[in-house]
Amino acid sequence: MSAKILIVDDNQLLVQALCEHLEKQGYDTMIANNGKEAIDAIKQEMPDLVIMDIIMPVMSGLEATRQLRADPRYKNLPIIAFTSQSNIGQWDDLFNGYLLKPFDYDNLVKIIEKFTSHKK
Repeated sequence: MSAKILIVDDNQLLVQALCEHLEKQGYDTMIANNGKEAIDAIKQEMPDLVIMDIIMPVMSGLEATRQLRADPRYKNLPIIAFTSQSNIGQWDDLFNGYLLKPFDYDNLVKIIEKFTSHKK
């Protein structure tokens, strides 16, 4: 069974490229366009890992992650911050890791493997 990755970002071209690359690597992907959609998707089907953009309309990735961490069911869900912001260290208590934009696909896969190696 392959790992299921939820990609949360409002940039549709980026999301499409990420999904294509990850699916070629053997991962299953899910998509959400903002933090609210991410929470709804996670409640419907629990992913193995979330890649969460920080700045999005409707609900930011930061707010969505705070809400998820407040729920015991999702406290241990690996969530990777996906952002171009350089001040990400202030959120170490919320996120399990960081992926800075622009990103490198090899680095992305290494981060994913770190949290999903039990699924491959």
